[in-house]
Amino acid sequence: MVLSLLSGLPPRPRGKRWLRSAWRRRLLRTRRKRDLSNFAKSLRSERGSVESALVVIPLMTLFLISFQLVLSISSRNIEASYAQSAATHNSITGRFEQGDVIIDLNSPDAFNKLRAVVTTHNRALPNLVPHLGSQEHAVKVHGFAILENQG
Repeated sequence: MVLSLLSGLPPRPRGKRWLRSAWRRRLLRTRRKRDLSNFAKSLRSERGSVESALVVIPLMTLFLISFQLVLSISSRNIEASYAQSAATHNSITGRFEQGDVIIDLNSPDAFNKLRAVVTTHNRALPNLVPHLGSQEHAVKVHGFAILENQG
């Protein structure tokens, strides 16, 4: 009481609060029961569940096929950038990995020999759509760079 006088706030009601909260609790309880019974009635009277399930199957298949295409294109682009980076790095440093191919090119200059390096990267793709194909899908990309100061 003293705190409410000093703070300027109205005093907290004591007896009314208990009555009000008990009334509200009872009201919420009956409202919940009524809502659950209405939900159960609407669930029982729901028609078209089979039709909606039959729509979900092709929709899920369409989603998985489109996601498989996006995943394949993204994997190809990432592997292409890695292969090109490896080819450029190998052409600058002169250290080659197993599987790199060095190609001699025809050069108009007799004193400088042009050579190129081709790197190949392979990566297996995950199969998101079951029974899409029996073979294993993979991405195979090449990187190409001219050898620096190799003559």
